[in-house]
Amino acid sequence: MPMIEFLMVLLGARLIRRKWWVLAALGVIWLAIGLFFVVNALYDEYRISPSLFAVPLLIDATVSVIAGIASQGTRRTMRLVKAAFLLAICALIMAHTPHSDMIIGILTGIVIIADGAWRAASAWVVRFSKWRRQIVLAGFEFAFGIWSFVPWPTQWRGSVGIDVGTLIAVMAVSMIVLALRIRRLPHGVRMATLFSDGWPRSGTVLGEEHPFNPSGTLTVHVWTPTGTLANIGVSRYVAALDAKGVVSTGHAALEAGGDVYVSHYPAVEIERDQSQFTRTLRATQDNDVPGKFQPSYAIESAEWCPSTRQVELAGVNVEALRGFWAEYSTDTTYNLTNRNCSSAVAKAVDSAVEGLFEREGRSPWFVARLVLMPELWAGGLMRRRAAAMAWTPGMVLDYARAISGIMELTPRPAATTSHPREARP
Repeated sequence: MPMIEFLMVLLGARLIRRKWWVLAALGVIWLAIGLFFVVNALYDEYRISPSLFAVPLLIDATVSVIAGIASQGTRRTMRLVKAAFLLAICALIMAHTPHSDMIIGILTGIVIIADGAWRAASAWVVRFSKWRRQIVLAGFEFAFGIWSFVPWPTQWRGSVGIDVGTLIAVMAVSMIVLALRIRRLPHGVRMATLFSDGWPRSGTVLGEEHPFNPSGTLTVHVWTPTGTLANIGVSRYVAALDAKGVVSTGHAALEAGGDVYVSHYPAVEIERDQSQFTRTLRATQDNDVPGKFQPSYAIESAEWCPSTRQVELAGVNVEALRGFWAEYSTDTTYNLTNRNCSSAVAKAVDSAVEGLFEREGRSPWFVARLVLMPELWAGGLMRRRAAAMAWTPGMVLDYARAISGIMELTPRPAATTSHPREARP
C-alpha cells in the first residue's frame, strides 16, 4: 500500500479526487481475482499451474534488465537488483521440484512473520498514532505467516495460488478503503495528509484550484552521524554512533527558492545516550520538546559542517512548498520520532511534488510505466519504513533519490530544464 500511496501523491489530489471510483473499481476487480486464485488453489483438478504466476514476474524482470543496462549508477543497480530478485522467484516457481511448493510456502511464511514482527516491535517501541491498530494487524500477519508453514489444506501443492490470492485480496481491500477515504477528502487538502500525521491542521495547498506549478528547484541536504554514508542497515536508516560515541540519527534539511529553508532542530540538545535512546524514540507528547528552525543552509553549515549528501530536484512546485512551510513553521514543537527534521523534510518534499504527474496521469499507459519503475517501489518502501517507525535522514535521502529518478520519466518544462541530479560537495 505505501507504493500506491506514493503513486497517489505523485498524481495529486486534483486528479485522484475526481477518479476515486477508478481506484475503487480496480480494488473490486483485484479482490475478485484474489479470491478466485485462493478458491482455485484448493482444488487439484482445476488448479492453475504455478508456472503461470511466474510469467508476469518474468516479463517485469526482462524489462528491468533492459532498463538497467541502459541506465547508470544507482538507477542501474536498482533495476538489476530488482530483476535478480524477480528471476530468483521465477526460478523457484518454475522449477516445480517435489519440494518446491513446500519451500515456497516456508519462505513466504518466514518473510511474512519477519515483517509482522518488525511491524509489531516498531509500533510497541515508537508508540505512534494508532500503534495499537498496527499491533493487531501484525498479529493477523503473523497468523497468516504461521499458516504458510502448515501443509493444510493442499499439502503445499496450492501454496503459490493461496499466497498470491490472499496477498492480492488484502491489497484490494486496502485499495477500496483508500478510495472511499479519497472520496471524502475535502477540497484544498493535500493528498499526502491521508497517509501520515503531523501535517498543519488546515492542510491547504494553494486552495487546490491551482494545477501543479513547476516553479523552481529544491535541494535536500543530509548529514550522516559519521560523515560517511553506510551502504545498508541500521547505520544507514536508523542511527549510529558518532565520533563521540553518542547515538545519533544525523540531520536532514531542505532549501528552495532562495527564501525557504526547512531545518527543524531541538532548541536544547536531547540526551541520546544508549541507555535512554529507546525511551526517547516514543512518539508521545511527553517526548515533545521546544524546537527551533535554522535560518539558512549557509549559516547552519558554517556553524556545523557541510552536508554529507545532497539531492537536487528541479521543476517542483515551490509555491506549494512555501505554503506548507508557512503553516508548519508556526509551531516549533520537536519530537525525535513524530515531528523531527526528517519528517519535516519528507513532508516538504511531498508538498513540492504532489501532482507532479497530474497531466500525464490521465493516461493508463503512463501510469503503468510509472508503476513498473523500481524507483516508485523504492520510494514506497521508504514511506513504509517511515510509517512503521519514523522518518530518518537515511530514509529521506533515498526517498529524494527515488523521486529524482521518477522525475526523469518525463521532460521538465522549459522554465526548469535542468534534470534532477544528485550532487556532492
